[in-house]
Amino acid sequence: MMLLVTGIVHSQDTDPAFSRLVHVDRFAFGGIGYAGVISQGEKDYKNILARPSALEQFERVLSAGNPQGKSYALVGIRKLSPARFEELSRSLRGSKEMVTTEHGCIELHETVRAVVEQIQKGQYSNY
Repeated sequence: MMLLVTGIVHSQDTDPAFSRLVHVDRFAFGGIGYAGVISQGEKDYKNILARPSALEQFERVLSAGNPQGKSYALVGIRKLSPARFEELSRSLRGSKEMVTTEHGCIELHETVRAVVEQIQKGQYSNY
């Protein structure tokens, strides 16, 4: 008789919320589109924010993510550790890389620099 034991290892590499946030297509909080739905990015952000390892995971998204993912990561880092936000966002404050954002029904392309300034001012602190 042979016993086969299998298990699932939960890590950032197999974590759907983490993987989606790294590659998210838009940075948006609140209701978006004509139906006013919450974006998948915001749902994944909130999922990660609720975890004990949230700060570490947001830092990993910041290093591996696209501009939209980095934006979500910075919102989480600012919420959890404002001092760490100041340190990690410093290198992005001059970036001209573009972030796809959505506010209500309006999709925009803003610079990372502009988004970091908005985050620093607390524009997304209610989420």
